[in-house]
Amino acid sequence: MTTFQELENLAADYQYVDEDRIVLTVGVLATFYVWGGHESSVRAAMVECEEAFKAAYGAELTWAFDSDRQRIVPFSKALPLRQLVQSMDEDDQIEWFSASGDSETATEFRLSILTERGWQSNQISMVSFVLPRAHAYEPEKRTKLHDLVRLFVKKLSPFHGHVGLGAVSTYEQYEYQSDEIDVATRYRGLFIEDVFHSNWAHTGFTSIDWMTFIGSTLAERAGGLLELERRLKANGVDVEMMNTGLFVVSGNEPDIVPVEQEMPSKLSVINAVLRPLRSGNVESMGFGSIDGELRFNRCTTDLWVRRYDAPGIWPPASFIGLPRTPVGKVPRKKISLKTGEACSVHGRYRHPGYEPVAPGDDDDAPQVVLLPGDIAPYWLKLGPHGEYLGRETVTWHLVAEL
Repeated sequence: MTTFQELENLAADYQYVDEDRIVLTVGVLATFYVWGGHESSVRAAMVECEEAFKAAYGAELTWAFDSDRQRIVPFSKALPLRQLVQSMDEDDQIEWFSASGDSETATEFRLSILTERGWQSNQISMVSFVLPRAHAYEPEKRTKLHDLVRLFVKKLSPFHGHVGLGAVSTYEQYEYQSDEIDVATRYRGLFIEDVFHSNWAHTGFTSIDWMTFIGSTLAERAGGLLELERRLKANGVDVEMMNTGLFVVSGNEPDIVPVEQEMPSKLSVINAVLRPLRSGNVESMGFGSIDGELRFNRCTTDLWVRRYDAPGIWPPASFIGLPRTPVGKVPRKKISLKTGEACSVHGRYRHPGYEPVAPGDDDDAPQVVLLPGDIAPYWLKLGPHGEYLGRETVTWHLVAEL
């Protein structure tokens, strides 16, 4: 487990400086993925969360992004979110961003909200905040963090969410994607995330974290909230049940997990139990390279997502020669796995209800990555805005051995 002093001693290694500005560092990152962000009731809950964040840390906020005028304004002159939402209809989008410091420096305090529109389908909303890393370690600040996280979960009823150490950058985060993949190769415990995660968050969570929240709807993939609780407790994992889901916490403090150190056993166990609920087919966490610099693509994103599955997956021994799409060997024989059955072959399993694609092409079908002993999950039947319509038994097909 990383102590706060050990984390601070590593600052010169994980902080990136451009001229005299810190453009990427480590902070506490909390993100919640929420269905129904077009509805007035959900937006009212988001306003209450924003106001709670402002009550706790508003003195630190100096600027905000005005999405109507597409420009940065002083926070004191920004239209309050409550007032902004009152003028919106369901096809309008909340695009809220308020932060400390300035837009060209890595933010220490930040709150952002991005919602789905009424006419969209399978597009989930997200609410995220950032705090200085000390807030996960110093007892009084950590208690305040825990209280805020529980309030957000109570108000928002997320599909899933996470809290932990994350790579925190500037408002124009994409400019430092090469730094994100660089720091990720040295610390497995750093969460890499941007708004594009919402493009696949409706299919499951991307990765576990120091604190991982699984909503009651997503838990149906494991057979329901009580069954998921049973599996976690059977593996010695402490669970905090809430009205709308459950929290799993890997320890009293987060661990940055330097890659040269052994994988923390608690993280490995939590990852194994929750893996069937994880999205097995994610898009790229990075844009295309501009000047030949390394950025995440679909292949390396998939490797990063699977970093807790087994030693040697992340970071790769070399980035040279890696394909554009996720790695995997052609199965030696056809293998099908029905919901509820235990996996025997480590691999990527595909939902059968989608047309096959040519080798090397992008495949957008739902997939899960399973290791021997994992229980094949249900698939959820959801409405266009995550309305729970039931769960279905699926016969998953092995499409790649890993």
